[in-house]
Amino acid sequence: MNRKYIVFCVIIAAVIIPAVLISASIVPGEPTAGAVYIVYGSEKGDLSYTDAAYKGLLEAQNDFGIVIREFTPLDYESLPAILKNSSGAERPGLIITVGFQYADFTRELADENKDIFFLAIDQSGIGSENLRSYEITSYGDSFLSGVLAASATNTGRVGIIMGMQSDVLDTFLRGYSDGVFSINPDVTVENAYVNQNSTEGFNDPEKTRRIADLMYQNGTDVLFMCAGYSNMGAFNLANDTLCLYIIGTDSDQSPLGPGFVLASAVKWVDTVVYNGISEYLGGSFTGGNVVAGLKDGVNGLLFNPKFEEYNKTVGAWEITAEEEEAKYLQQKLFS
Repeated sequence: MNRKYIVFCVIIAAVIIPAVLISASIVPGEPTAGAVYIVYGSEKGDLSYTDAAYKGLLEAQNDFGIVIREFTPLDYESLPAILKNSSGAERPGLIITVGFQYADFTRELADENKDIFFLAIDQSGIGSENLRSYEITSYGDSFLSGVLAASATNTGRVGIIMGMQSDVLDTFLRGYSDGVFSINPDVTVENAYVNQNSTEGFNDPEKTRRIADLMYQNGTDVLFMCAGYSNMGAFNLANDTLCLYIIGTDSDQSPLGPGFVLASAVKWVDTVVYNGISEYLGGSFTGGNVVAGLKDGVNGLLFNPKFEEYNKTVGAWEITAEEEEAKYLQQKLFS
């Protein structure tokens, strides 16, 4: 739906029928221009996943004039009580939760609040009538990252560092490894978690630097960083060395390391957030399970202009990456 038309409808509703909006309850399929709540997986300022989600929220607020309320890991547990005590115009019409760690929380909240829509990003298989589970599979862009790493390494050793262990991060690891071995099965792939069993692994740059340094001392010269703000530890190490290169994640991280970031495996979380809000306001938001990836244009590899020479090499593998992603998702479905 045309954005200008959406804005027009929201303004008319706010001016002509405020009394109706205040007294009416929000039901799926008939949303009012109620507030949009969002729960981030980390604090803003991670230069990655959370900042991308905030970018989409801010763009929607600027375009549609929505009221927003934001929550982080420090205060998201207050949300059930807030909803229990809210009514009428104070009650949100859409709640967005960003991150795999919120899957159980989101499902329970959606079950208890059938009059509210929920958009659960990277929380697979929990969709319902009022809950859209939107999984951005990272197999395809991770596969391309593996192709890049295997093409760029001079030592035959590459690595991947993940914030913690989860199904989402396992997809990064699988795609990356498959991409590397498609180019050269003799390349060694090292992998490590910053904190295997805790989301604290996404906010520990110092420990990440130590892990990256051990890999570097062992001969690894290309690192795929999948650890949120913790990525900065590896970035700082690469800045102090001459022979370590980085592939970033979630957002374009080339500006953080213009001399050593080869490319970034980007998730356009901002687009998913923005489109979800737009659909909610336009009355077309639906629940269910969605899995999107490379072929759907919700992620991909963005090159640092300095290393553009690898673009052609990696680009030749895009169709293969899409095909392998489809096979991976099929296997995952029946496993």
